[in-house]
Amino acid sequence: MNGSEPEEESSSEISSDSDEDNDPAKLVEKFIRLQRLIWEAQKLEPRQNQKTSMRNQKRVSKLTQKVQQLRRDPLFDDYEAEAAWSQIHVELQADHQHQLRERARNRRAQKPEETQEPNGTESEQAAPPREQENVSVEEPETSAEADDELLGGMFEAGDEAVSTEQDGSDKQQVKLIDFGKWTGVSPRKLLDDICKGHDSRARISLRTLHQTSQSARHSLDISWTIDVLPGPHTTNALPSEVTVQTDPRLWKLEMVSMAAASSAQSEAYVCALGLFLVSSLGAKELKATSRLPTVWRDLLKDLTDSKQKLIDEEHKQSLRRIRGLIHETQEKIKANQEQVRLQHAERPRQSDALVDRRRTQRPKPARWDPDTVSREWEMRSSRPAFKSMLEVRRQLPVHQFRDMILSCVTDNAVSVICAETGAGKSSGIPVLLLEQEFIQGRDCRILVTQPRRISAVTLARRVSQELGEARNDLGTARSLVGYAIRLESKTSNTTRITYATTGVLLRMLEESPDLDELDFLILDEVHERTMDLDLLFIALKKLQKRRSTLKIVLMSATVDAKKFSDYFGGAPVLDLPGRTFPVEVGFLEDAVEATNDVKGDKALATIQDDDNQDEFFSGNEKGRPVVTNPEAYSSRTLQILSNMDEYRIDYNLIVKLAAAIATKPKLAKYSSAILIFMPGIGEMRRLHNLLVSVDTFARDWVVYLLHSTFSTEDLEKAFERPPPGCRKIVIATNIAETGITIPDVTAVIDTCKEKVMRFDERRQLSRLTEGFISRSSARQRRGRAARVQEGLCYHLVTRHRHDHQMLEQQVPEMLRLGLQDPILRIKVWDLGSIEETLNAAIDPPSRKNVLRAIEKLKDAGALTKTEALTPLGQQIARLPLEVSLAKLAIFGVIFKCLDPILAIIALLTSKSPFVSSSSGASSSQAGDARQTFSRGDSDLLSSYNAYEAWRRARVARSAHEFCRKNHISDQAMAQIEDQRIQLLVYLVDAGMVILSGEEKAALNRARTSSARAGSGFGSGGSFYTIPPRYQTQDHPDRALNSLIAMAVYPRILTREGKGWRNVYTNQQVSLTARSVNHPSNSPKPPRWLSFYEAMQNSRSGNLNVFETSAVPESALALLLGSDTEFKFYAGVLVLDSGKVKLAVRHWRQLMAVKVLRENIRRVLESCCYKRPGQEVPEDQRIWLDFWLSLEAAAAAAQE
Repeated sequence: MNGSEPEEESSSEISSDSDEDNDPAKLVEKFIRLQRLIWEAQKLEPRQNQKTSMRNQKRVSKLTQKVQQLRRDPLFDDYEAEAAWSQIHVELQADHQHQLRERARNRRAQKPEETQEPNGTESEQAAPPREQENVSVEEPETSAEADDELLGGMFEAGDEAVSTEQDGSDKQQVKLIDFGKWTGVSPRKLLDDICKGHDSRARISLRTLHQTSQSARHSLDISWTIDVLPGPHTTNALPSEVTVQTDPRLWKLEMVSMAAASSAQSEAYVCALGLFLVSSLGAKELKATSRLPTVWRDLLKDLTDSKQKLIDEEHKQSLRRIRGLIHETQEKIKANQEQVRLQHAERPRQSDALVDRRRTQRPKPARWDPDTVSREWEMRSSRPAFKSMLEVRRQLPVHQFRDMILSCVTDNAVSVICAETGAGKSSGIPVLLLEQEFIQGRDCRILVTQPRRISAVTLARRVSQELGEARNDLGTARSLVGYAIRLESKTSNTTRITYATTGVLLRMLEESPDLDELDFLILDEVHERTMDLDLLFIALKKLQKRRSTLKIVLMSATVDAKKFSDYFGGAPVLDLPGRTFPVEVGFLEDAVEATNDVKGDKALATIQDDDNQDEFFSGNEKGRPVVTNPEAYSSRTLQILSNMDEYRIDYNLIVKLAAAIATKPKLAKYSSAILIFMPGIGEMRRLHNLLVSVDTFARDWVVYLLHSTFSTEDLEKAFERPPPGCRKIVIATNIAETGITIPDVTAVIDTCKEKVMRFDERRQLSRLTEGFISRSSARQRRGRAARVQEGLCYHLVTRHRHDHQMLEQQVPEMLRLGLQDPILRIKVWDLGSIEETLNAAIDPPSRKNVLRAIEKLKDAGALTKTEALTPLGQQIARLPLEVSLAKLAIFGVIFKCLDPILAIIALLTSKSPFVSSSSGASSSQAGDARQTFSRGDSDLLSSYNAYEAWRRARVARSAHEFCRKNHISDQAMAQIEDQRIQLLVYLVDAGMVILSGEEKAALNRARTSSARAGSGFGSGGSFYTIPPRYQTQDHPDRALNSLIAMAVYPRILTREGKGWRNVYTNQQVSLTARSVNHPSNSPKPPRWLSFYEAMQNSRSGNLNVFETSAVPESALALLLGSDTEFKFYAGVLVLDSGKVKLAVRHWRQLMAVKVLRENIRRVLESCCYKRPGQEVPEDQRIWLDFWLSLEAAAAAAQE
């Protein structure tokens, strides 16, 4: 064939301007023409000279560029074009093969027959090294010759020579490969090193399958002690002549129909295949393979290319489906946009309709008639158990004021009852009301709210027993008492007194705003002034006007009664005395004085200061104790005090003080039961481990932990009296301060600290911080020691701090927390204007803070410009999380990547797992350890990487060594795991994650067992596994970073030179040195970053940002921002009035971005945000899957 003809044709094709072709059918025709030209240039002609070959290569390169340009056209249908070309290509190939056979036949007629081997196959010396298919020995000679003519030169000769032989052992044909000689690192040695780096106890073993003087075949086994699986598509990329089996603990490779020229080559080859599998585990393993000799590096490169082709083919299939969908939906875009606008306009009415529908669907509880009430009460009150408990109830102070209480409650819409600890108000007053109503033949329902789950459960059990009911009757048809808490409800149609957490009442208000089913509503412990309680007060004040028959009672041990009375229009106040004994009170200086002569225990010598405690308040000053009367204390006491810091917990002092109470004669009378108040569960666990290791408490002592996350059975043990001859210590948080009572406590050790939510003005975030309690809380805590006899209490702050620096009452949450959550509640309850409603609070927040919170909710997509609740905002309101974290959790459900997302949220809401140190060398080592977990240009993914490594170490029972080596706190990681479980509980409670009965039971077990296990959590055991339907695939880091950016938006940074700028505030910011994106850790940092929080440096004045993550430009283009402008002529995408600008090369690409962005947003708003827990229809889900496939393709290209 004349080589110039195709060149002229291709030149004319290349010079044509395809940009003027907008007909998809013509684009397909052009594709076929170009492919035919490429085929003509590439088809092999016998005895083709070098000049012609070079000219063909140049022509093919130009034609290929033209094909690639055509494929990028959004109007080009790749699927249709490939199908058409495939048919034509087959016809061309058949014609070409026929021509080659004719030429071969003509040559054989003219030349003598070529030399053949005795077995009828071609001589290996005559044929160049090439890879060929296994050829049957019975195949006719002419067929072999024809194949030689047809395929000769089609494949370039590699480094290895390939032939076929028959394996004498099983008479099967095998492919023989000769890799020649090489020098350098052995694949077997490198495989062993990499496997042991991933799993220190991994083991590899080789086995000879067949060996002769000319060939050998081997198999390889890789045994793991942890669960390990190769990356997706890896096994499919291996040669077909090799079989592979990959179980989590055992990988097997076997050369079935592939042999190498020697035993050494065979071993090296199968180990190289093993290296290919192991290299898919991570970038570290992949990088290690670069040490291999060239021949094995080339082999791994070929396998990697095969793997990439499989990935590309999968992506092509996705693109074909999406391209067809785009064609179908382009005509409907305007209609869809109009539908979305209508949905936005009607949303408030839809929200009301939803509430009305719930109200009508909720069945009203059946009421008993007077005769039934009388019979029921007469039957119950005549039981011996009831009469016996009645004598006990009559001893309570509230029973002595029975008539006064009943008169006050029944004659007024709202009553305020103040009673000291031990008065019996929480258990006694609901029973008095029930008794009065039943005696008069009136049915009634009473709801008593408690701030904590443990209070609701224990009080319900106690009241059930006081009514003479059996232990297991609670919540059944045999009982009048029940309780309702998160994920657990024990009530029945006969329940008349229900103890519930405040959150349960909030959900009742959403479903039944008038609370029609209640007659009495008792709010207990109102002095805590939580955000939920203050919002309830606003809602109840409005409810009074609609339901005057509902009787509301506010109760507390310590409360500003006049403030509540005035708020509810002059409600009457009852002050009732308690029943307590005197308490001997000591402070920090007294505690030190009392322990000066306590002998040290070997365990105490190992107690170290807690270098990783949360920072206190905003200052860095040391909390040096101030002693008002130093002359009353010894010089040793004053010296010890001078070195103490009141902001830190002195575990040494607590243990010695408990030992002094247990052993000193003058304090021994208080030692039957000691209650120790700690700020949080982490501190409780640490103290527990220290106490049980001290000889004093090794025998005849029992130590209990009391925390709201423990199971009911574990909590009840703390209330039981120990066996004769035993004494007990109960370690608790502020849940033991009010609401529940441990009756036999005689001594209290109070750290005077608690963990509360505060709004950090510098970071502009609500954070769980540690702080000092109020004086009223301190009174409550020491009152716990005086229930059965005279008591003893040590407050571990100086008398000066207690009297002059601690607040009398804690600041209400309404004034110290962000207002985004209450604003969402106001919209859900439809209480009216946001500003007017919050201004009606007992302690209203400032107008500036209200307006700032409204703007942040608009930026987050929770409120519209007219302050209406969006579908996303409705879902955020159902989660007790900061707005950006709630959004991230919702995205985890929608995009089915719940496991990493929950772990990331837990990391953000917990103490850092990386241990910091004041030592310069240790600090540097800790920083280096942190960088070893670097992943995805993200601080959050890096921390998640460390968390996953810790979980693997836990399962492998090597967590202690792992944490020591990597400067990680095992205790902090255990708390993060606890928090991950709690976050899943929130999602289940909100209906976003639907679990079966068995899955819910497993979640409850994980929730209680993990908290109870303390620092031993997960030791050799398993972790709770997210149901597979919410974790369907491994998402690339780019996708996870995109979801993080969606959640924290508009907290976005752009790189400018060597610095960073917040694109929405235009402020220059700095990255912390520990960030993986800091210039010292990242030579080429990303262009765009998201961040979780920012804080002003008090010394330098710089604005530092924390927890940064890379933001792919595809996320900016497709997912972020609300106001979007597409400038097709300029090729620019503009977000939010020019805050972000992205250049796009071609207007057609910009059109594709517009279509994809609008459809993703439509699916999210019309389906996902309204029903995040339900499956998205397949025709809608495909848009989200398309975006994920784009990110996966981009991630693969970056690798």
